[in-house]
Amino acid sequence: MVNLNNVYNYYSSTILPPKGNQKSNSSHKKDDLKTLYQNIVKQNKDSPLYKFTFSDQIQAYAIGIKEAAMALEAESDSLSGDGNKGFAEMKAVSSNEKVAYARLREDASEELPEDLTIQVNSLAKGQTNVGYYLPSGELSIPPGSYSFGIAVNDNEYTFHMNIHDNDNNIGIQRNLASAINDNDIGVRASVRSNRMDGTSALVLRSDDVGKPENKDLIFSFDESYLENDITSALGVEQVETPPSDAEFYINDNLHTAVSNRISLNHSMDIDLLSTSEEPIHIGYVPDEEKLSDKISDFLNSYNALVDLSQNEDQKGAGKLFRDITGVANRHKEELNAAGINIDEEGHLVRTDDDEIFSSTRIQTLFNEKISDFKKDLDKTTGKMSLNPIDYIDKVVVTYPNTGSTYPNPYNPSKYSGLLFNDYR
Repeated sequence: MVNLNNVYNYYSSTILPPKGNQKSNSSHKKDDLKTLYQNIVKQNKDSPLYKFTFSDQIQAYAIGIKEAAMALEAESDSLSGDGNKGFAEMKAVSSNEKVAYARLREDASEELPEDLTIQVNSLAKGQTNVGYYLPSGELSIPPGSYSFGIAVNDNEYTFHMNIHDNDNNIGIQRNLASAINDNDIGVRASVRSNRMDGTSALVLRSDDVGKPENKDLIFSFDESYLENDITSALGVEQVETPPSDAEFYINDNLHTAVSNRISLNHSMDIDLLSTSEEPIHIGYVPDEEKLSDKISDFLNSYNALVDLSQNEDQKGAGKLFRDITGVANRHKEELNAAGINIDEEGHLVRTDDDEIFSSTRIQTLFNEKISDFKKDLDKTTGKMSLNPIDYIDKVVVTYPNTGSTYPNPYNPSKYSGLLFNDYR
């Protein structure tokens, strides 16, 4: 009989797939596990009792068949067109990406927004203050110790500086700009130079855009509590551009937002990039890149089973080869129509013709309601994962009592189905 300890020890140390590779397809409901158990019961009721040598090599081979069959079934399910997440993984497209760029979130729900139109009247803007244009090479502020206070949203920041006789205006502006930027206070500072008249001004821009709640400005100044505040001397309290919200129409309904990135149903993000005179359309198309990756995973899983069936040391490998390649051969025309061919060794390979390979043909090929290929593949992989022992060399000890309505006393068998760890 089978030494279950050996099976488990080998399985847990060698076969168990990494957590990062386990897919949502492997999660099942309680009814699925119940159905699995019933299938094992039926399998053993109608099957003879076998005697075989369960060496480490045979254990690895049998468990490898089970794992490869379950992986192939999972990859096939991920490509099903029957409304599951495989083909629900679309991508959002905009008819004018210079105006609005749309993308679906990685954690997008299946309740995606309907196709929509969007027209952008104005973008959300931040606050910009521009100080006085002072003669760059001169010193307009008397030497001494000064302070500079700025309130950004609900936070207040104070900077101190010393001005000397040999300083000049542009040097003071640059030093203060560097101090503001180094402290990352939510305001970016720069110096704007006018080369025509040799003057320069300190410029402050907010990192945030949109109007703050219950306030008119994102940052402001209060000189009343600081000694020798330099704000007035630099003139940076002058607002050149006040903060404003984005204004846009979605399906002819007016909306505003404090950001140029808006979210719909927690599923789609839209970046507003420029204004538009006409509405633009945002809809969905299959994500060909994701589809290509899924097809590659499916082909790799199928070909892994073919490779297992070419194990010359296992007498049951020939039956495994006939079973798995038989599915492809019986549906060769369907596969070819979807851009998948069979090579001389029985492997499946994708065609290089992009005109043949399309999401529509792939969806048809894997649609479990209409595709004979999908149904045949599910039946074959289900049998392999349920009883991989069918593909090893064994001797019949006794046949079941087919006239009895009761399962045989070895039910459920210690080897039928092996360890279905992926059912959780």
